[in-house]
Amino acid sequence: MTATHSFSTLVPDVILDAVESTGLWSDSRIYPLNSYENRVYQIGIEDSTPVIAKFYRPERWSEAQIREEHHALLALKAKGIPVVAPLEFKGDSLLNHNGMYFCLYPRLVGQHPEADNLDQLYQLGELIGQVHQGLSETHFEERLRVSPLKQMDTAANQILTGSTLLGNTELPKALQLPEKLKPLYKKQVATLRTLSETRINAYWPAQLRPIHGDSHRSNLMLHNGQFHLLDFDDCQSGIAVQDLWLHITQTENPRQQLSEIIEGYETYQAFDTRELDLIDVFKSVRVISYAAWLQSRWHDPAFVKAFGWFGSEDYWINHLNELKSCELEWGNISR
Repeated sequence: MTATHSFSTLVPDVILDAVESTGLWSDSRIYPLNSYENRVYQIGIEDSTPVIAKFYRPERWSEAQIREEHHALLALKAKGIPVVAPLEFKGDSLLNHNGMYFCLYPRLVGQHPEADNLDQLYQLGELIGQVHQGLSETHFEERLRVSPLKQMDTAANQILTGSTLLGNTELPKALQLPEKLKPLYKKQVATLRTLSETRINAYWPAQLRPIHGDSHRSNLMLHNGQFHLLDFDDCQSGIAVQDLWLHITQTENPRQQLSEIIEGYETYQAFDTRELDLIDVFKSVRVISYAAWLQSRWHDPAFVKAFGWFGSEDYWINHLNELKSCELEWGNISR
């Protein structure tokens, strides 16, 4: 499959054929859900509750990597940990239709967490601690291993050269960082990289652990009074704080939020507070990588439609301001 755009073949008849290849019988209702990296749909099922069909972006993950994701989820489910694991058909959760990997999930109805809600932050900390404890006997061989400086370098190089990560494809000039802004961008990234390297040299865990990898609010659902963790698409070998810091909002009490999260987390799993100094590193990497991600996916019509503002000079100026904010806020949360 090419990276040019395989999702263009994912028309309604193909989606329904894929779902019905499992033996389920669809009532032909298809409702697209918010997802840009993959394609996700709610599918109505005759005389039953709907299911969620997830079609993986071609060439992003290998079969072995996806199977590791599923194995981790099914293991957590078997331990009674509230995650949404893929359904199995004849003993297999990873399915293939017309050369495209997909899986089906049970539908979960609920609400996402409320920002700044301290009680919910405590509960989120509990859930993530429970997940990390549940994954403690899991060992990823195929999934990515976190490497913040490498990730920062790769994303920044793409933005500076105007070549995507997919086959060194040159981007249209309209999407590239303007030449006049490149010196400032290089300087800002270099500053953040130096700060990050200093923090990493001061402390980096001796061992990485399996984590969710992208546990933002949209990947959590409050269902029947219990939070559930969704979408392990970015699960990886990383460190605990990666799954915690995204729940801290820019308010007057970030330390109180952090305290609630950690207190809940330590109900199940010890937390090494030295990891707090790495929050600024991961925040900087996320800001740089987000811009590179938008660039590298611009061949996908869904991105053009959803992120039409991307690539303008105003966008890049705002991006530089966000990088500057990362520098100015360095250490505000952890110290």
